[in-house]
Amino acid sequence: MTAISDVLTAVHHILLVDDEDDCNFVTKLVLKKAGYKGRLTTFTSADEAIDYLRADGDKPDLMFVDINMPKHTGFDLLAMCENEGLLPNGCTSVVMFSSSNRPADLEKALSFRSVIGYIEKALTVDSFERVVRDHERIRAL
Repeated sequence: MTAISDVLTAVHHILLVDDEDDCNFVTKLVLKKAGYKGRLTTFTSADEAIDYLRADGDKPDLMFVDINMPKHTGFDLLAMCENEGLLPNGCTSVVMFSSSNRPADLEKALSFRSVIGYIEKALTVDSFERVVRDHERIRAL
């Protein structure tokens, strides 16, 4: 098995889309504690995130997307991205990130082609390491 530090170096850019500033702060702390040294881009709305993905040529390696956000949900964001061909893109793995543990939310999240996982808030070092390993495994296929 590859050391997590080796796998972390393959993750250069994480995009976090969550309307809760407190959650974004905690996620940043967990990423730092896990040893992540790459770029982190955060948005507090799906609209900001989709504008970024449409305009920026630098595709993130990982996207953490909150489900319940005002105006457009995380599901809305993913539907727009998949309809426009922004996702899946061959390099970005999406993880739905929510306080909801409803089976219907999990099922809907996994119905998107770009989604590799579902994490209940708050992110932990262990759940982050699991996501990184899943991302690396999928990208190696």
